[in-house]
Amino acid sequence: MTTAGRIRGAPRTGDLVYDTEREAIGRVAYVDTGSNLAWLKPQHDGPEWTALPEQLRLAADGER
Repeated sequence: MTTAGRIRGAPRTGDLVYDTEREAIGRVAYVDTGSNLAWLKPQHDGPEWTALPEQLRLAADGER
């Protein structure tokens, strides 16, 4: 459920997304709707990070 690659509502656990603020791709590990944050794991090695759902869009095929 996207509009031009944007995610409508909160991203879902397991979604591969592009964080527009960090310019990084990650997989959604957890979404805390109470604090409006998504926890992301990098596609490869590295630390997890948090992002606001509005900074995320589904990763395009060329970004995977």
